[in-house]
Amino acid sequence: MGENKLIGTLIGNTGDPNDLKIALKDSFVARRGEFVRIKHQERKSEREIDVLGRIVSISRNNILYNSDMGEGLNDLEMLPGAQITGENLYGTIELVGYKEPATKEIKIPRRPLDPGTKVFGVDYEFLSRFYEFNEETSIHIGNLIGYERGENVVPVYMDVNTLATEHLAVLAMTGAGKSYTVGRIIERLVAQMNGSVVVFDPHGEYGKAYKNGKVHFNDNLDDIDDPRDQEKIPEIQEKFKKLIDAGGGIEVYTPQVDSFNLKYEGKNKQLALPFDRFEMDDFSEILPGLTEPQQRVLDVAIRYWKYKYPDPPRDIESLRELLAGDLEELKSWQELTSAESRALSKRSAAVASMKLNRVINEAQSFYNAAIGEPTDVYDMIGESGADNGRLVIVDLQGLSDNAKQIITALVSSEILRAATDKRKQTRPSFLVYEEGHNFAPRKSDAISLKMIKRIAGEGRKFGIGFAIISQRPSKLDPDVTSQCNTIITMRIKNPDDQRFIVKTSDMFSKSDIEELPSLSTGEALICGRSIPAPLLVKVGTKALQHGGEAPAVLKEWGSFNG
Repeated sequence: MGENKLIGTLIGNTGDPNDLKIALKDSFVARRGEFVRIKHQERKSEREIDVLGRIVSISRNNILYNSDMGEGLNDLEMLPGAQITGENLYGTIELVGYKEPATKEIKIPRRPLDPGTKVFGVDYEFLSRFYEFNEETSIHIGNLIGYERGENVVPVYMDVNTLATEHLAVLAMTGAGKSYTVGRIIERLVAQMNGSVVVFDPHGEYGKAYKNGKVHFNDNLDDIDDPRDQEKIPEIQEKFKKLIDAGGGIEVYTPQVDSFNLKYEGKNKQLALPFDRFEMDDFSEILPGLTEPQQRVLDVAIRYWKYKYPDPPRDIESLRELLAGDLEELKSWQELTSAESRALSKRSAAVASMKLNRVINEAQSFYNAAIGEPTDVYDMIGESGADNGRLVIVDLQGLSDNAKQIITALVSSEILRAATDKRKQTRPSFLVYEEGHNFAPRKSDAISLKMIKRIAGEGRKFGIGFAIISQRPSKLDPDVTSQCNTIITMRIKNPDDQRFIVKTSDMFSKSDIEELPSLSTGEALICGRSIPAPLLVKVGTKALQHGGEAPAVLKEWGSFNG
């Protein structure tokens, strides 16, 4: 659509910037989703400016093919020399705004546009001037829908500083391409921006890129249409190889379960979280339902455990033994108050011990002497200053929901603790919570919810951003999603989920929500502070192999020749 191509004329009431009507020149001049420009003068003393708009709907009807014609229409069609006349073509435009010359800020006109004003198409040059971006500080997520092929391709970039610190939500129904989109983002954060990204991977989707302990790249590069991706994806793949050679790139952390060692052929790192580093608040989260006497017993036992074994790391098996014994060793500790000594009942200790054992056995991720070295969060995401970017995948496939939440909560807690340590800090990190409705559910006491809410509220100050991904937005905690200043929505048909998105974010217009059910796989509506204005995007190709696709069932079944 050329910049000087006449599309039509503004008609009717022009007071609502989200509902401007345009009489279209003909049925081929514009399609739904495409952009237009309209001349406008905001003040008498100012010159004319171009206002950008997006066509959000088109209506087309013909009086000869009216539904009231009934069966008589067939006779009409057969009349010799009959011509089709009486065509009415209207479009609805939603304004994106105009660019303030001084501040480069995009603003909506406060004065209504003039009825009768001609509406023109836009081309790549116009849109690239309007949506300015800095390739040094932005990542290419995909191309503008309607401008995603041919000579008029318009790339869409997202600002990394805003994306990585002001949080991201990716919302869509199953099969719409959520994980693929997130994969595209995080591999560019790591390879292009040298970032540290930690993915909590409940189904092992991301881990498939490192199956058998080797990096698996997307090898279908011949199918890429976008010239930018044709150039950039091989560069990203080479950068991953160099990062891995330098000790970064991709690392997989797993619980202490043999099946993970087989999956990654021993190249995975087993989680060995040092239990002695967690605070009582952490324990109350991972051991929900502890009574006050049980908490007191556990508190005393942990204090004595640290006293008896003064040098970390401390073996969690020795704490189990303390709680499983007759408690005489604890009761004789000189530092106990008489009230604490009286509180050490065998019953409370037995229940606390039982709950602790359940958590240890479920998670299988705590340090014990047999594992070697404890997990070092500074090694996991890198220390502040010069370091190598890395994609850290915490593979939680096959674990119980409780175990997934415990590990996610404690690893997140370790990352936040290290980021706030004034003596030694980690580099900024971006945490990705897949299946977010399981980790931060609405109206639930999920073990991981409190920690994720804390990171949502405090993480930005300490260089921790997060992304939360879900196919059921209405099941997410609204306090978490309301902190997300960039939202990527893909195909969503459920009315409850649509209403939740509108309720928790003011970024979406009515026409945006109406667009969501009709989006194809890989198409996304992106809104928020990391992008200049709401844009419909066709997400580009990934550099790493993606593990989220469903199996080809017929191919797997094969055929029976008996």
